[in-house]
This record gives sequence, C-alpha cells and structure tokens, in this order.
Amino acid sequence: MGRFERVTSQRIYQQIVDQITRMVKEGTLRPGDRLPPERQLAEEFGVSRSAVREALSALRMLGLVEARVGEGTFITQPPDERFISPLALVLTIEHSEAVGRELLELRSALEAESAALAALRREAEDLAEMEAALRDMERDLEEGRLGAEADWRFHDAVASASGNSLLLHTMRSLSDTMKEALGLYREQLLRIPGMGRTLLQDHIDVLEAIRSQDAEAARQRMAAHILRVRQTLYG
Repeated sequence: MGRFERVTSQRIYQQIVDQITRMVKEGTLRPGDRLPPERQLAEEFGVSRSAVREALSALRMLGLVEARVGEGTFITQPPDERFISPLALVLTIEHSEAVGRELLELRSALEAESAALAALRREAEDLAEMEAALRDMERDLEEGRLGAEADWRFHDAVASASGNSLLLHTMRSLSDTMKEALGLYREQLLRIPGMGRTLLQDHIDVLEAIRSQDAEAARQRMAAHILRVRQTLYG
C-alpha cells in the first residue's frame, strides 16, 4: 500500500493505532476498506508482527476495525465520539493492573445501582431475557466456551430493566470497549477450576433478587459478584 509511516520510537503499537485513527478521520481509510495482512503491515510500519497484532486489538477496542473470519480486518463505521472516548483511549494505551481495577470499580458503581433499579421496575420480558442469557451461559460453560457474550447479554438485560435510559445508554456506549477488556479478564478467571460455575451462580443469585423485587439484595449481590472478580484477579 505504501501509505504508512515507519515507526521508530517507544509505545510502538500505540503509534500504529494513532496513524490508523488519523487516516480514518482524514478519510484516507474509509469504512469497508480492508487492511493489509499482518505481515505486510509489519513490513510497512517497520515493526514486528506482535506489535501489529497488539495495535489491531486496541483498534477493535476503539471500534475502528473488525475482524471477519476468513476475510481479514476491515475499517468500520464508528460513532464520532469513539475518537475522543476517554475510557476507550485509557484501555488501549494503559494495559495495567491499576486500569483493570478501575474498570471493575466503574462496573460496580454502574451495575449495582442498575440491579437495584431493575428489581423495582422489571417486567416479565426483562426476566425472560435474563433467564435466556443465563441458559446460554450455562450451555457455553458445559461445552467448554467462555460464555462471554451471554454474560454481557445478562448485564445488558439488567440495565435495560432498570428503566433508566441514561444508565442503559452509558452501558451500551461503553459496551464494545468493555467487552474486549472483560473478555480477557473472563479468560483468566475461567482458567481457575470451578470458577465458571461460581460466576454463573452469582448471576443466578442476582436474577432471583430481581425476580423477588428485593432492591437491596440485588444491589448487594451484583456488587459482591464484581468484588469477587476483582479480588480473584488482583487480590
């Protein structure tokens, strides 16, 4: 392609992210454009393939690219705010324990209150969506998969049941960024024997509190679930 600048200093993957982000904003790269294969990108940037892979992972977190099985990596059509999303930028630049802890603290603040509101406002269809998500999560675990998508569907259903449109919008606006990061956490957690079942039971307990319309129990159980994750990962 011959359009990329060679990278020469530290934070190599971040420089690749910056270049591709700038090219999207300037229109040099457009939605639907296919990026070259990893090997070619590595040659054009003058970096290792591992640096290219790390950059592509960060770009997926920002919502700027998507990987299509058997086809390659393509530029997407992201919302404009993705270019300035503080959380997205922090998560792509800082892969650290401190950021991981802060992300889980953010989840606790949002989702504990979300669960409490859901207990007060849930409708039958909300409960049905939560139940379906947990059935899918259980099936995924039985078949040796992570169950990450079903996990996120459950939390999204809880936020939806809260009846707070701003809370739901906040959760969904962060969803792609948080999914990418939390998928990595979930993979670490599920290496621990029995942890998958423990996390599933946490979700079942939250659901039962919401079903019983016990707002305080729902709040406490969601907070306890996220605290378990944080303590398991970081002590």
